Amino acid sequence: MITSTQIHHKTLDVLTLFHAPSSPASVSILNTLKTASAHATSSSLTGKKPTASFELDVIEAPNGPTPDQLKSILEFVGKNRVGELVKGANTVGDAVSILKRGSDAFTRPTVVDWNNGRVVIGPDEKAVKKLVETLPRD
Repeated sequence: MITSTQIHHKTLDVLTLFHAPSSPASVSILNTLKTASAHATSSSLTGKKPTASFELDVIEAPNGPTPDQLKSILEFVGKNRVGELVKGANTVGDAVSILKRGSDAFTRPTVVDWNNGRVVIGPDEKAVKKLVETLPRD
């Protein structure tokens, strides 16, 4: 008989890209994430150092984060960066109110690593690659 303590499966880390398909910078970040995801699954065939596998969730504009997601993101980055994440916001309450009126003020691309509490705001490809490369492995 197999018990639950004998089998341990690590759930994949979830990375969410808040994406603007009309933005070349956002498309570039999406391609970086797709390439990293493919590399994680095919590295055993290529012999290259593997990156950790992850689940990629893409949320395209005009959809934005829910109020709870926004609050979590701001906890990850620090409330002092609220204006960087949501244009025109000075507080978390401002950010929630602004996004209720529409998600255009939300900075895209934004990549969120929910499992490890990390965020990359804007088109910083180097930071996105570092985020992926430093995902915990099994």
